Amino acid sequence: MPRLSVPDCEALLRALEERPVPNSHVLRAAARLRQRLEQAMASKATSDPNPKRSRDSHAPDHGTLALCTLHVCTSCRSSRTPREPRESRPGFILYQELREAFDESPLRHRVDVRPAECLSVCPRPCGIALSSPGAWAYLFGDQHPGESACDIVECITRYVETVDGFMPREERPKHLRASILGRVPPSQGGSSCI
Repeated sequence: MPRLSVPDCEALLRALEERPVPNSHVLRAAARLRQRLEQAMASKATSDPNPKRSRDSHAPDHGTLALCTLHVCTSCRSSRTPREPRESRPGFILYQELREAFDESPLRHRVDVRPAECLSVCPRPCGIALSSPGAWAYLFGDQHPGESACDIVECITRYVETVDGFMPREERPKHLRASILGRVPPSQGGSSCI
């Protein structure tokens, strides 16, 4: 079987994630493809004698601007909301709203909005997670389709402007102060788990 180029993998990944109703198999396949793509890019960056050329040939140059990932739980729903159809779940609706909001935002090249099958915040739907390499990561619950998107965009705007992702409580939008479930400090490069 022929190997796919990086641009082909990126296009396939976008197509998988943009399916109208991604099921658990599609989400797992997209996660595996994303992981392999990231491994391939990391491997190429370490083996290429000119890393700047390698980076620029596959992605737009964002200079020193931080990139971040916003995971949105697409299975989130309250106990009063029916399980099916999946596209009617509040988490799935919130994912679509946020994807559209960032596609139309000046942050569209800095924020990767990804569906997550489950963030395990079931008692506090809808859940989102925010992370960036070398930065603090955040987990929020209690988000609502039709209400939370503006606050989330504002929060991420502040997040990407920080050096290490740290956002004191008073710097987050009011709704995202009360809905925080946790934050995780940046991982230290070079350490390993045994």
